[in-house]
Amino acid sequence: MALSETVRVKVRFSEVDPIKVVWHGNYVKYMEDAREAFGRKYHLEYMHICESGYYAPIYDMHIRYAQGATIDDVLLVTITYKPSQGAKLCFDYEIRRESDDALILSASTIQLFTTTEGEFEPSEPDFYKVWKESVIDKI
Repeated sequence: MALSETVRVKVRFSEVDPIKVVWHGNYVKYMEDAREAFGRKYHLEYMHICESGYYAPIYDMHIRYAQGATIDDVLLVTITYKPSQGAKLCFDYEIRRESDDALILSASTIQLFTTTEGEFEPSEPDFYKVWKESVIDKI
């Protein structure tokens, strides 16, 4: 069983470019919405990470655009956690148009941990080990 979450996003006028498709950078915001929802659902909220003394900035991001979305499209943004070795958070994303299930884009991100002082953390922080034991190991 995979850990995943889906959020619905309705494309607003302010999110499209002059050719009436969603500006490519806005998809990154939709992915962020999905990461926040994932965190709330599985108790891995950004504030919990920060309160544990760490940040989890994006280290790597890959996006493959399949087709555009436009004003008033409702998009389903699905995020799926990819278990991995080491001190990192890996996610896959899929954005589909709700009305016809058309694939809009697929993507992946890797987040690495840093201390709140900005030092790279090469080993798994304790809070992340506990999270994995309590969430990942139970599925």
